[in-house]
Amino acid sequence: MRKLIFTAFFCTTILTAGIAQTIRFRKDYNDVASSKLKFETVSFSGSFKATNAKLFLMVKNNSSTPWEISQCQLREISGKGDRLCPDSARIIEPGERAKCIFRPCRGDGGIFRLKDSYPSKTAFREDAFFLRGKEWTLTIGGESFKFYTDL
Repeated sequence: MRKLIFTAFFCTTILTAGIAQTIRFRKDYNDVASSKLKFETVSFSGSFKATNAKLFLMVKNNSSTPWEISQCQLREISGKGDRLCPDSARIIEPGERAKCIFRPCRGDGGIFRLKDSYPSKTAFREDAFFLRGKEWTLTIGGESFKFYTDL
């Protein structure tokens, strides 16, 4: 019986170690935080969600011209930020929807100045404490929108 309990505990520990942690978002400072944020600009609309390692963007081209997604810019209120690169550059035709996954172009570390992975949720929360109530701007294709992060 002890072997079975130890094996179950060991497998659970292995499976949960190093997994990505979800970051929550708010459209306005006083809104309720959610793991997915909807947005709309003049040329496109959609939603995004993120972990400490990747940003998942679901977007629809609302303009009348094709739109190329080659990279985007993520900046905090102080002006510091990162360029984010998609797994593959693509062109979205008018009215078309697409899903893109972005990672930091610099190659080391994760999004929001976090690590790629954490050994536990507690380690993530300690490292990501500064994300609470922080204002960010995401610029895609020359159009920007603001949002706030939370844990």
